[in-house]
Amino acid sequence: MAETSITYAQNYQTLEQTNAKLQSGQNNPNIIDELAPMLEAASKSYQVCKARIDAAEKFVAEFNNLEDK
Repeated sequence: MAETSITYAQNYQTLEQTNAKLQSGQNNPNIIDELAPMLEAASKSYQVCKARIDAAEKFVAEFNNLEDK
């Protein structure tokens, strides 16, 4: 479980860094050279984060269902 949390945190950090770089590089034409690999990494990070959030939401829903019985 701890490894999954680290992976989530690392991938979330990748998303934050990508966002910051895109925001700060809006007026920088050189960012276009970094765009494809940056977005590919962000897409992979998003997939990991989304899967982890979905799993957490499923766990909470199942836990709530157990409490309702």
